[in-house]
Amino acid sequence: MSSLVYHRSLLGHVRRPNVSKVDVMWDLLLSVIGYLFCLYHLRNLLDFIWFYFLRPTDTYKKYLSGPRPYALITGATDGIGKALAKELYDKGFNLIIHGRNEEKILSVVNEFENSSSSGGDVKYFVADADRPDVDFEGIAKRFEGLNVTLVVNNVGGIRIRLERFDEWTEEEHLIQVRSNAIFPTLVTRAFLSSLRDTARKRPVLVAFMGSTSDEMAMPRIPLYIASKAYIRKLAPSLHADERFDIPDGRVDGAIDFMHVHLGTVRSGLIVAPVNFWRPSSDVFAKKLIGTFGCGRQYVIPYVGHAVMLKMHRTWPKWYVDRGIQKSVRAHLEREGLSLSGLKKP
Repeated sequence: MSSLVYHRSLLGHVRRPNVSKVDVMWDLLLSVIGYLFCLYHLRNLLDFIWFYFLRPTDTYKKYLSGPRPYALITGATDGIGKALAKELYDKGFNLIIHGRNEEKILSVVNEFENSSSSGGDVKYFVADADRPDVDFEGIAKRFEGLNVTLVVNNVGGIRIRLERFDEWTEEEHLIQVRSNAIFPTLVTRAFLSSLRDTARKRPVLVAFMGSTSDEMAMPRIPLYIASKAYIRKLAPSLHADERFDIPDGRVDGAIDFMHVHLGTVRSGLIVAPVNFWRPSSDVFAKKLIGTFGCGRQYVIPYVGHAVMLKMHRTWPKWYVDRGIQKSVRAHLEREGLSLSGLKKP
């Protein structure tokens, strides 16, 4: 029967009588491409399930090593930074926390010491990440000799304003860059030598807090987006740099660097209600700690953020851009700013 079809190979190639070799080769090629496509997405699905639902979440314990291990967290007086510091303190880390207001940071120190039975040490330093005159070397010298095994560069800030890019002053632009890019870079640089010495004896991790917005085009905050994109590239570049001088490609004794991709989190700056897409600072801090020591240089700790980012990468760009425009306009309206630039009565 002329319409009879049959399988010729294990790949499931379908052949009809009197089909040319070219057609057979095209069918085979398309079959292989289809299998590879399915395998790629199956691998991604299995990796997603493993990372968010099956993977061990106590790998942070590798940094609880040596005498009196310390975790250094910048921007630790509110929001994610404070929640992260408290969670690490409860898990046995001593702390070095940073804030820009000494009265506020002393209040946090007292709160930690009085609300936990861990009996750990809490040190602090005060520095304004917006200013150009921070003495990074002096800060690092104050903590020489401590066993710092974990650093989380959490400091940063965002303020969506109505004014256009050229209507911001030069200093306002520089503040965005200093707090989100320069401060975490220079804090890391100042501590790097002592961290390197510690890494020769035990594991050390430096994490940089990024943002899912660095993959998007958002109006009114271009330098915030650019600064976060810089941080996303800085972390893996430092990871590679620390291994450049190690012979034979060995990784033992080198500092690990990790970039943390996160979306919206309810915190001191963002007071929108908690939902699947927007966890609380406490929930996010727990998820973040669970990724420390997982062996990856790029992590999205919270599953809702991972799903949202995947959706953004899948949807057409014009659709994502339109949604972002609407979101920014809605934010400005909530802040009491009309689109004409006038304050609402």
